[in-house]
Amino acid sequence: MNQKYKEYLSYVKRYLTQHQGMESPNPMHPFRSRFQHTIRVLHWCNRLAEGLEGVDLELLCTAAIFHDIGYGSQDNEYHARRSAKAFDDYAKAQGLEENFSQQVQFLITNHSNKSLMSEPGTSLEMILLMEADLLDEEGAMGIVWDCMVMGNIHASSYLKAYEHIMESSNKQEPNPMVTQRAKEIWEQKKQIVSEFAEQLKGDLMVGSEYFDI
Repeated sequence: MNQKYKEYLSYVKRYLTQHQGMESPNPMHPFRSRFQHTIRVLHWCNRLAEGLEGVDLELLCTAAIFHDIGYGSQDNEYHARRSAKAFDDYAKAQGLEENFSQQVQFLITNHSNKSLMSEPGTSLEMILLMEADLLDEEGAMGIVWDCMVMGNIHASSYLKAYEHIMESSNKQEPNPMVTQRAKEIWEQKKQIVSEFAEQLKGDLMVGSEYFDI
């Protein structure tokens, strides 16, 4: 474990706790932890960057650790700017190098602007951070998310859960990834969901005329 990253994460965990940003404000998503998401995004960044040339891994990983620190109990559409400000305060207090700090802030500020992924000139670090952010809670985790949401609203049947999976984690959408590895992982995740949904459809005997009796 990188000791520096461990210290960063400890600070982020304390900050999120103090600012009511640890848990999702959505009552349907009490199972979501912003801190655990942060750890997973950090790991995804490392996985996606492995073997790629020209990646500033320290810049990427630092941005990943702080990218959601600005989450709170409300107004989270502004979380990226709040996250950048929180990192800036931390960087100044810790005496981090100014140019490095500014680059991290830029990544954090813009990580929610996913349109940048397809724009020429977007840095590889920015692309990898956004890919890592998007890959989390897809695939198998997306299925679990859908089922937990259905449980929280006390869904009345397995069919309701199947229909929600089809509308959410199994919905048709283009592959938004840019790097080859991320594209492949995205397709693998979508394949897992598709196969699960098809198996579930068969197990539930969806379409059976007997249910109309």
